[in-house]
Amino acid sequence: MPNWTKEQSDAINKDGTNIIVSAGAGSGKTAVLSERVLRKLKEGVNVNELLILTFTKAAAKEMKERIRKKIKKEPSLSSQLELIDSAYITTFDSYSLSVLKKYHYLLNLPKNIGITDSTLVQIKKEEILDNIFEELYEEKNEKFEEFISTFCTKDDKEIRNYLLNIYSKLELKTDKKEYLEKYINEYFNEEKIRNDINLFKKNILKKKEKIEEKVKELSFLMDGKNYTKLLDSLSPLLNSENYRDVKINLSVSMPRMQKLSDEEKELKEEINDGIKELKNICIYESTDEIYKSILSTKKYVECIIDILTLLNDRITKYKLENNMYEFNDVAALSIRILKEFPFAREEIKNSLNEIMIDEYQDTNNVQEEFISLISNNNVYMVGDIKQSIYRFRNANPYIFKNKYDNYKNNNGGIKIDLNKNFRSREEVLNNINDVFRIIMDDEIGGANYKLET
Repeated sequence: MPNWTKEQSDAINKDGTNIIVSAGAGSGKTAVLSERVLRKLKEGVNVNELLILTFTKAAAKEMKERIRKKIKKEPSLSSQLELIDSAYITTFDSYSLSVLKKYHYLLNLPKNIGITDSTLVQIKKEEILDNIFEELYEEKNEKFEEFISTFCTKDDKEIRNYLLNIYSKLELKTDKKEYLEKYINEYFNEEKIRNDINLFKKNILKKKEKIEEKVKELSFLMDGKNYTKLLDSLSPLLNSENYRDVKINLSVSMPRMQKLSDEEKELKEEINDGIKELKNICIYESTDEIYKSILSTKKYVECIIDILTLLNDRITKYKLENNMYEFNDVAALSIRILKEFPFAREEIKNSLNEIMIDEYQDTNNVQEEFISLISNNNVYMVGDIKQSIYRFRNANPYIFKNKYDNYKNNNGGIKIDLNKNFRSREEVLNNINDVFRIIMDDEIGGANYKLET
């Protein structure tokens, strides 16, 4: 029997609530996860009452084989060998597809859901969008023609690509149709616009404060004469307390200063860049002008929404008629079943003793929504935010970070840290952690990598 550390033992044995395990490379997380499964089986849970999710078929296959080997070494668990092949040790995509196949009839879909190559669907989307544009040109649609004349230079190719790009982002939503229908009312009401303007103004003041910080840094480096020159030139901007004052005082310029060190030159350049950035952003004379400018875009946004709605309706119809679906469709449809049919949701909930998710740092918003619908304070999440590699698949490391922070404060679950690396020398590990702390902090990578001590 392995000599588990206290943290590993906790990760194997803790129960009764949601658990997030922050497990660094070489910390034995895979061994811990499979040991947790074995412990549950010994306590009478069947392997097909566990949902074990990961992100690749290879990882799922490897996990299943690891658990199978453990079961074979335990004569009392021989009955579990008959269940393991039908156990849900699989990917998110495969499991959501199994949900859709089981409850397909609720949405009048065929049981044999056809999964198609995304490239083929993309070609069809382009074809449908081309047809929509042709129809709008033929109709001499006024709103459309004004939109095209305002934003096109040579031809409408860029606009078409822009719309396809927006639609690809829209596909990350499980309620595309509803989202499009509500968009104008939600984003062009007075309260929302005023809130957005306030956020914009706060952002301007934050950028001004960053310039102030750089000026303060120079106070410790510059001689008195140079610093006085700098302060005299920038004081009007630095003393600005609102958007209007910042806008008025952006005419300031940096004074000529002699014999600056490299560090002083660098800070001076950063201040210059900050002022240039503010000049590029502060293009409106007043907040009323900002308000009017936002409202003036409404007709163009309405045109975009109309086109995207047509595209969505037609591609949805095409997929239904040809039984051609992508995995993002499968996820959206399975979530729709769980939301609209409580009995299906409860059946799945009641069938699962625990939901285990490996590589949780690579979860995206759709997968998180799916899990939230079938869980019952019984989700066990293992991951290492430093190893998030699926941003191109819309993985959202903030999901891991926010949950970790909440559980750290005993809000919604408990957190366990597996920080001991059994494969790396300590000095090498410290160097790696230092690098991650520098390049992947809260603002950049969505996580703070400082180890808990």
